[in-house]
Amino acid sequence: MSHQKANRIAVFVDAENVTNWIKHDGVRLLMQELNQLGQIIIRRAYGVWSKPNLAMHQAAINQAGFELIHCYHPVTGKNTADIQMTVDVIECAWQLPNISCFVLVTGDSDFTPVFRRLREMDKDVIGVGQHSTLSECVQTSCTRFIYTDDVIKTLASNDVLPQAPQAPQPLPNSQSTLTRAKADELVIAHLKASPTPINVSQIKTLLKQNATDFDEKHYGFKTFTDYLKANNAIEVSKSGTVNFASLAKTIQPTEKTEVVANAESYKALLKKYNTLPDNADTLKKIYKHAIALKDICSDPAQFRTALFDLCHKADPSISKTTVNKAFAFFIVMGLVHTEKAKGGVDAVRVKKMTLKDFLLKSDKLVIAKLLELGKTQALDLKAKEIKKLTLSTISKDSIKKMIGE
Repeated sequence: MSHQKANRIAVFVDAENVTNWIKHDGVRLLMQELNQLGQIIIRRAYGVWSKPNLAMHQAAINQAGFELIHCYHPVTGKNTADIQMTVDVIECAWQLPNISCFVLVTGDSDFTPVFRRLREMDKDVIGVGQHSTLSECVQTSCTRFIYTDDVIKTLASNDVLPQAPQAPQPLPNSQSTLTRAKADELVIAHLKASPTPINVSQIKTLLKQNATDFDEKHYGFKTFTDYLKANNAIEVSKSGTVNFASLAKTIQPTEKTEVVANAESYKALLKKYNTLPDNADTLKKIYKHAIALKDICSDPAQFRTALFDLCHKADPSISKTTVNKAFAFFIVMGLVHTEKAKGGVDAVRVKKMTLKDFLLKSDKLVIAKLLELGKTQALDLKAKEIKKLTLSTISKDSIKKMIGE
């Protein structure tokens, strides 16, 4: 019992990806489970809370003690909740070392690196999500994984002792909210079983049968056809006014090279994963102000506000969003830390280094991200193309060594 009481837990919920779980009282049941493991210090839920499918659950989530983080989407179809949640999780892990256990509730496979990073920081990690690509990817990085598909049956059980992992069960034929990975899996399986192209409306009907609230807009697509076209394994053709889908023919190497072996393609990928500074000159300005900032800020949020005030005063064209992105980039670079200020108060600081070293560190981070993406995507990394993205004086020979060209 004393060991359980010593556990300090932080819970982060990507509400937009688990609406069906929330609807089925998943939040309350999860809290009951976690209260037996230790003290829950942080409870945050992320999403666009003005959306009807989330707004209707605000009261219940508030009653469970959660802080609702509203994530405004400046561009239609663009989900920023996962980005904000990632930044907050890493900030919390760094800022509050006494938090021993992190609980991440999400159905998004983009969170896989976050699970791994928390384990590297020697944190216990409990994942909560559907049987999906995400759950398979992060099993080894989790102390435990709770399936939202089975949450009512699993969490209502009186047996709270750890049990042997069970083989994933198929998704229910209705009700469950599909992750994009699971939706892709269902579509590919359906196309493989058909000798001829299938009307795209029939494919959408299939997905609706597996999740009544399926909507391609949840994944950032304007139309269902756009969603299908974004999958390289699917080919969409048109007959008259009707769209049909089939499995793509054998991928041609020359086509791959054209798409993924140039600086513009690298840049698009890095921007997608928020690992590329928007503007080199602006980034340098913000960094100079960050290392000069001497305000005593006890947490990163206060520091970001003070940093924006300083940057905006010097250059009114620098927006708050730009400052927040730059600060998140500093965190990923490992530059943000705390130190004792006057009176023994912890103060957030950004590590000072020469501008030359700062730019080199930024370039190395970008190259490391490309190498990481190359493990899961068809990237053909070329030093001469990567060099076009760099901010420092790093040589092409150095880049070649880093990427093994």
